[in-house]
Amino acid sequence: MNKRLMLLLPLVLIVSLFPSQMVSNVHASGYTGTGLVCITSPATATNCSNSAPTIGPVTVGSTFTVGVFINNSQPMGGFDIYVAVNASYLNPTNATLGPLIASPSLTNICIDGSAQTGACTTGTVNGPGVVEASTVESSGTNECSNAPPCSGLAFNITYMVVGPTASTPIFYPADGAGCSPSSVATPTDVCVLVPDALGNTLPENIQGARVAQGVTVNPTSTALSCNSPDTVGMSTKCTATVTDTATSGATNPTGQVTFSTSGSGGFSPSACTLSSIGTNQAACFTSYTPTSVGTGNHNIGASYPGDTVHTGSTATSFSLTISPASPIVSTMVILETTGSPVTTNVPVGSSVHETAVLIGGYPATGVSGTVTYTLYSNGNCGSPGTIGARVTVATSNNVPNSPSFIISSPGNYSFQAVYSGDSSNAPETSGCVLVIFGSTTTSAVICSPNPATMDASTSCTATVTDTSASPTTPSGTVSFGTNSTGTFTSIMSCTLAAGTTTGTASCTVTYTPTVTGHHLITSSYGGDSTHATSANTLNMPVVIHTTTAPASTILGLSPAIFYSIIGAIVVVAAALLAFLALRRRSKALQQSAPVSTAS
Repeated sequence: MNKRLMLLLPLVLIVSLFPSQMVSNVHASGYTGTGLVCITSPATATNCSNSAPTIGPVTVGSTFTVGVFINNSQPMGGFDIYVAVNASYLNPTNATLGPLIASPSLTNICIDGSAQTGACTTGTVNGPGVVEASTVESSGTNECSNAPPCSGLAFNITYMVVGPTASTPIFYPADGAGCSPSSVATPTDVCVLVPDALGNTLPENIQGARVAQGVTVNPTSTALSCNSPDTVGMSTKCTATVTDTATSGATNPTGQVTFSTSGSGGFSPSACTLSSIGTNQAACFTSYTPTSVGTGNHNIGASYPGDTVHTGSTATSFSLTISPASPIVSTMVILETTGSPVTTNVPVGSSVHETAVLIGGYPATGVSGTVTYTLYSNGNCGSPGTIGARVTVATSNNVPNSPSFIISSPGNYSFQAVYSGDSSNAPETSGCVLVIFGSTTTSAVICSPNPATMDASTSCTATVTDTSASPTTPSGTVSFGTNSTGTFTSIMSCTLAAGTTTGTASCTVTYTPTVTGHHLITSSYGGDSTHATSANTLNMPVVIHTTTAPASTILGLSPAIFYSIIGAIVVVAAALLAFLALRRRSKALQQSAPVSTAS
């Protein structure tokens, strides 16, 4: 006989309040009717009762034995039957075959998932509270083949009462495809198989039993508490405590507590399983997540349906305070010519727009509502303001931009975005963004000397001019920079001083280049409360320092003087030599002339 996979499916049966009527045997040649597999008590009964029997009352710690009887079946060659109980209240301790199968063979008896005889079928519902008994006629023939129908005790089971309950069933588990084929047509897939000797499945009905205890069902009370207040989209813990309020014999309630709410929200889990506290209480908890504010208070309910020895009870509702979620809204002012955020020194006449960013809120997929953009002609977002636009928040918290603003007069302006809120989210206001719009300016920079000489300083002067129709003198500072190697004076900026012409101002720094080449000198005006920024550059060449070689000298005299002196000396020397030569000649002539005598 094939073993089958099974799952426990409790079968609740009607408790008979009247004495059982016995079903008479039917003896008919060639019988083709449907038999009945039933639970009998006492186990020695020779027939099934007219309805499911009620066994007891029994008490915790006592034992009793029931029979599993097959009544008025077609001739059979064996059986494979599973019987189940709730192991919290009953525990099967023994099972033995009855006389129905005259010569049993290949017998398997499994109790609580452990083999008592043979082996347990694996992968089935065998486990706590389950008994499986199977056997076949060793002769290979059918029982009662000469005198159908066939009736008799298939096997009996002894149970011990292990837990208090008013009533608990003995039933046949079912298990989808694991119990197919089954002898039972309705309900389907019940783990009862009675075949003939050829393996053909015989039709059977089933009848269980109910075991009653003489126990008192105690009253209970249920209390509920939640962590309050809570915020939309955020979970809060709610705890239910069930108490057995009996003055004596109180026990721990078991089972589950279900929850409810008067508002919009969900529980996870929707029902929680009680865990014992002390000797007469049990508690469990759930998480509640509100999805909208509603009235601002959600009434949370908790209901305990009871168990076999406890009545049900309902808690007084808990008033949970709900606050809306708080998204964050911010805004930026975008200069449309650059696409970048700005805050100061924007030229008058520039086109700008606001872009708001909305973060958080509930649900995570995005809030609903609107964002209002407002422009103020002051620097503190104080009234009155001009509403630029009211836009609807799109999916994923995407907020459309405001239309363009063109500011025609210089001054301090402020921008702000306000989110309207919705049923789950509170209204929120962005910070106040101050933007300074000023008159347009131009900057010019000159350096002198230009070209500059490496390692020699040059003075660089920046001049800022108000280019508006009614110019005023710019103030503030000018910052300098270079794309090459060189140093400015101790700071790379200077403070403007008014020029001789209204609407102009200048200041000067010193720059020392340390390499040759072209140095790009940049001057950047930072603007003031009424003037916009401007900048300019100067491409200044830097050359190497050149020097004139010192003139040569002769004996400390310039060559011209030296040679003129030499020339003079030569002339004098020549004259002297000529004079001396003439004198020598004259003397020689005198010595050679005759001497005259007086007469």
